[in-house]
Amino acid sequence: MAAAGGGSSGFPARKWAFGMDGLPKNERMALVTVGKDIQEPTGQLEVRSEGAVEKKEVTKDKKKAHVDSRAWEIATGPGKQFMMTAFMLYMMGSGVHIMNIIFTVYQLMAPVKGVMAIGQVFQPIAEAAKDLGVDLTLHKLVFIACQGAIFLFIVYRFGSMGLLPTSASDWLSMVPIRQPVEFSSGGAVL
Repeated sequence: MAAAGGGSSGFPARKWAFGMDGLPKNERMALVTVGKDIQEPTGQLEVRSEGAVEKKEVTKDKKKAHVDSRAWEIATGPGKQFMMTAFMLYMMGSGVHIMNIIFTVYQLMAPVKGVMAIGQVFQPIAEAAKDLGVDLTLHKLVFIACQGAIFLFIVYRFGSMGLLPTSASDWLSMVPIRQPVEFSSGGAVL
């Protein structure tokens, strides 16, 4: 299917020649026997030998910057995800009902699980960071700080719902009954 042409078969001349994609343009045109005005197929790019832009080599500094930016994305990820959760908590209100309590307990467990799985969270970039000399300690501390802030917000949420024993009346069962110092009785004439 290298040639394009009409001829005696009665078919119109082709506008493109197919099956010559690996050949340079001068060899492709030499194979075309009829019609030197054949166009290249739509979307076919000519391979340029002179003046071609060489692929830029990725340097160690660029790799290091990429791993560092990826580590920051992972470290600040919980804070970005929590904004939607905080909006949902706001929309649920501070009433004490079963769905509110279940959702808040679920959100309380998420930071605890996140801190416990910090090694797994940073696992995808840990080896590359070690090879490039990127220290992930600060990133992990920021991750823990984000999880701690979420945990404190959820504890505050429990307090605003009235589920935390923060007032003195919550602890009355533990307060011992005081014995009176004096005792008086009345009504008897002597």
